[in-house]
Amino acid sequence: MTTKVISKSVNQLVEDYANAITENYRRYHINTLNGNLHGNYPEYAREQLDAIENGTANLMKFKVYSGKKYYKIVQQEYREGASWNNYKTGYADGSVHCFVDKETGDVYKAASWRSPAKHIRFSLQNEADLRFLLNPDNVGWAGGYLYFR
Repeated sequence: MTTKVISKSVNQLVEDYANAITENYRRYHINTLNGNLHGNYPEYAREQLDAIENGTANLMKFKVYSGKKYYKIVQQEYREGASWNNYKTGYADGSVHCFVDKETGDVYKAASWRSPAKHIRFSLQNEADLRFLLNPDNVGWAGGYLYFR
């Protein structure tokens, strides 16, 4: 297999991985709102659940950026524009969730905005790791699964 073919497949796998993380957050948010239906703000929870059901909710999502050596998966939040803080309405980058090596498919926890941590956490080339990473039930949006245990 050539490097070019590996890079193409890794690119698609990274997109699928980011979608799994996004889906994990959506499920988490729905569960939280369902719990709030019986709490202090049931009207707000119902309004938010309705927005998710009809597709108008602006939930947090995870976007893939391509760098020289790594794909960077970045958490994005929707912000309403406000003149006092110079926000434009729309999605804005938050923190880096993880890095994925473009050639090998190795997954790293983020050390900073620009660099991964030293040790490989998962590999998209490993079948068991791949199944784990593409399952929204496993890849917590907050990144806890990326820590060594």
